[in-house]
Amino acid sequence: MSILKLGVAYAVREEVGFEALVEAPLEKVLDMLTELGFSGIELNIANPMKFDVKRYRKAIEDRGLQVPVISTGLSYLTYGYSLTHSDNEMRRRSIEFFTKYAEIAHEFGCDRVVIGLARGRGDSPQALDMLRDSIAKILEATEGLGTILLLEPLNRYETKLINKVSQFVEFVKSMGCPKRIRMLFDTFHMALEERDPYTALIQSRDYLGYVHLADSNRLAPGMGMIDWLKIIAILKAIGYNYFVTVEAIPHPSFEDMIRVASATLRPIIEMLG
Repeated sequence: MSILKLGVAYAVREEVGFEALVEAPLEKVLDMLTELGFSGIELNIANPMKFDVKRYRKAIEDRGLQVPVISTGLSYLTYGYSLTHSDNEMRRRSIEFFTKYAEIAHEFGCDRVVIGLARGRGDSPQALDMLRDSIAKILEATEGLGTILLLEPLNRYETKLINKVSQFVEFVKSMGCPKRIRMLFDTFHMALEERDPYTALIQSRDYLGYVHLADSNRLAPGMGMIDWLKIIAILKAIGYNYFVTVEAIPHPSFEDMIRVASATLRPIIEMLG
């Protein structure tokens, strides 16, 4: 039985000062992750056209770490690009960014790209249709790379588009259940949206492609009310064996956040593994 790999989300500092995720230089973060037993780092990149792949890849590989996915939300927060934008040029630019994100992921040896906030807020009645169309274009453009798009149900305060596991399932069925669309299950969002997030996690088993971990208050796992033993046990029971990545508010600091997360999660993962 394989042991789940533990990762952490990191906002690329050169692209944008996004202090809600991290205020720490890359090399220091990588050294901390190695010290604390993390296996990977998820990169959230604002502008993939300006991203220095060689620098990041060398720094990450030199420490024996992996990049499990490339995340994209900063493109929306920084530039306003989204896959459901009412302006066709903005939507075209977003699709172009996603194609580049897929190429970057491939250079890191991974095949997964997140669709989170970059899908847009969903304010128009046509938003789901536009999302389907945009995803179809990305799938076509990245077919040669075999890119898996990780569509993340988000809480209703961030978007009106796909807030629950059941809505994700309905959406992928409406597209014919393409194999290269999988679910990103985020414990914080699902604690807000689902009547029972543990049952929702079980129900995601046939679609699950990635997991974000944050506690019920979006702080580090162990600083809220989520039962982490139950979460990890469910993941093992349903056969999930990829990364579980901490994406939490860095309070009181990024270092404190990852130390608390490691102290909470690693003993459980090792015990159940």
